[in-house]
Amino acid sequence: MESTEQRTESSSFDGGVRYAEGAASGRVRAVLVLVLVGVLAVALWPFAKDAESQGREARPGELDAAVAAMRAEFRGGDAVRIEPSWWMLPWRALTKMGEGSDRWPFEGLLLSEDLDPVEALGHARLLLLSGFGREPALPSELEGAGRLTGELWRGETLRATVWELAQVPRLRTMTREWERLEVVRRAGTGEAEKPCPFKNGKLRCGRESWLDVALEARVVWRREVNWLFVHPGPQGNTVEVRWRGLEREAGSSPTWVYVRIGPSLDAVRHAEGKVVSVAVLVDGVEKDRFELAPHRFWMERRAIRIPPGADPATVAVRVETEDNAWRETMLEADLIGEPGPALRRWAPRVVEELAGTARRKS
Repeated sequence: MESTEQRTESSSFDGGVRYAEGAASGRVRAVLVLVLVGVLAVALWPFAKDAESQGREARPGELDAAVAAMRAEFRGGDAVRIEPSWWMLPWRALTKMGEGSDRWPFEGLLLSEDLDPVEALGHARLLLLSGFGREPALPSELEGAGRLTGELWRGETLRATVWELAQVPRLRTMTREWERLEVVRRAGTGEAEKPCPFKNGKLRCGRESWLDVALEARVVWRREVNWLFVHPGPQGNTVEVRWRGLEREAGSSPTWVYVRIGPSLDAVRHAEGKVVSVAVLVDGVEKDRFELAPHRFWMERRAIRIPPGADPATVAVRVETEDNAWRETMLEADLIGEPGPALRRWAPRVVEELAGTARRKS
């Protein structure tokens, strides 16, 4: 039989354990409450911002007046941007103003949240509509690449402005002359190349339509694009797109090829498939090689200087994979003059030729 002293000691021990457990449980509950509060705060933040924006919406007649001022100022070849980029209401009113705004793919209307500065800086001017009380400012991709030259309209919540851009003309664009590209497929190492002739609106590479190369609309890196569909094909296959007859100089400066390539949104969403390997060649010499991860929503960009030479240059992009399931790959490239700081910043890698040696700048 337990003594009174033993029962008291046991009771004290049990009480201490229960106290410790209760304290620990209390701390866990406190942490859970803090986590819940944090989750709710994050979830409600957009609604709070929307509520704040509601008070900054355009007054009746403001948007019509701002759009009318922009339409009167627009010249064929201008670019148009709306901030915030998710504000889609004004876009329909800003179509059919002239070159670049009349029909798909609306090259003058910079619609996407993620701006392509190669496209933007192909224009000499930018007409910017800033809504919800925002101060007019160039998108971050164009930082330092333009200056404010005029105000077209100012209201309580809207401003329409004109910006002069540090233009880098798009001398040649791959998708504008894609029907004349040379496309070949190779079934395996050492196998002969098989040309893909242009027929019925596509560069035909095989019986399966997904082996063909053609312009197609896809979403790439949160942008809807109308680029070349270059599916790598079955294991061991290689598709190579060759762009011939390119100028090596623009005025007294060397030319550059600016490549953009990435998986489509559908490719990213599917679990099938493996890494896509991409090589960029100039005059048959590999200048860069990189990979497109199968499930990363991303677009690679490369700025590569065209080396001097007597004959026109040839740029080629080679695409292959070990597992081609759902590896939809989209390609665009431009021949441009000297890229300024904005274009150099936007490219994860810049490849230059200096004294016959390739120098890579990350």
